[in-house]
Amino acid sequence: MILTSLAVLASSLVLPLQQAFAGTLTTVVNFNGTNGGTPKAGVFAGSDGNLYGTTSTGGSQSKGTAFKLTGSTFSTLTTLVNFTGTNGTNPVARLFQATDGNLYGATFVGGTNNAGTLFKLPKTTFTTLTTLLNFNGINGANPAGRLISGSDGSLWGTTSAGGVNSKGTVFKIPLTGGVPTVLVNFNGTNGATPLARLQLASDKNYYGTASAGGATNKGVAFKLTPAGVITSYSFSGANGQNPRSGLTESGGFLYGTTYLGGTSNKGAIFKVPLGGGTPVLVASFNGTNGANPTAAVTKGSDGNFYGTTSTGGANNKGAIYRLAGGTLTLLFSFNGTNGATPESTLIQLASSAFYGTTSTGGASGQGSVFKFIP
Repeated sequence: MILTSLAVLASSLVLPLQQAFAGTLTTVVNFNGTNGGTPKAGVFAGSDGNLYGTTSTGGSQSKGTAFKLTGSTFSTLTTLVNFTGTNGTNPVARLFQATDGNLYGATFVGGTNNAGTLFKLPKTTFTTLTTLLNFNGINGANPAGRLISGSDGSLWGTTSAGGVNSKGTVFKIPLTGGVPTVLVNFNGTNGATPLARLQLASDKNYYGTASAGGATNKGVAFKLTPAGVITSYSFSGANGQNPRSGLTESGGFLYGTTYLGGTSNKGAIFKVPLGGGTPVLVASFNGTNGANPTAAVTKGSDGNFYGTTSTGGANNKGAIYRLAGGTLTLLFSFNGTNGATPESTLIQLASSAFYGTTSTGGASGQGSVFKFIP
């Protein structure tokens, strides 16, 4: 791959406040197709202090990219990999850095069977892609959530389709690749179509969500033992519906979001107790305070949760919110010019600033990376 570096001007414009509790949002990078487009996943901070991410489209083949952001404002974009189809297409999952220092990721489609891939970007340049696995349907298909490190040192993940019932899987695979071990074949009753990462909790079990299936086909939260025993807990609509996010552990509970459901059927924040249990409604989105979240909540340094919604807010183009106790507060509304349709989980750096992506909007309409200070 040819390493291409693009110096992308960071916007110094402080956008007008759109609600009483608004913070300051600065556009760090505008995607324009050439440097990537439509980022579905968020960025993360690598061990070298740079930010890394993926775009689901754009690049030299219009099939997506992996990139890094460097500089004091992270405004210099370097394309690490252009996806070609053969090595994967449309990465929608966040990159992940394992303890070996390498980056690992997944593409939703592409590869030898057009069912998605797992790949490695070896340190320290992260510019040479190694395909670890081509999904073939039987072992899963269409991974959408990022990989995590399991307690056994393997990579653990989910596929949104494939498996023996064509409803998705949970799998693990060595860091070196090879034949995956399918731990769960979703069957509808125990869930279907998982779109998010797993969470390895303090009780040594894995927790996650599936966006469909369960008792009412509104999705499930599940607990998975290291041996592969799954217990699923169904959503009813009142406590949320169609979860698309991973879970975040805090204070003996695991918190997550649902795309629909809650009191206004515009999405909800829920919690399940560590050890498993029926999801409990924490707060509901109503459109004004955001709607249709696809991202997980992030616990801030102040102890509150922060997140994004893909629609809703003052312009119905997405929002940033804070959850303090059971109270949701709208912090910022996207307007298209400053980005739209944020679908990814926020990260908070030591500076206390949050960073995230929008999948549309921005100067070229192809998404952005932004910095937000509440």
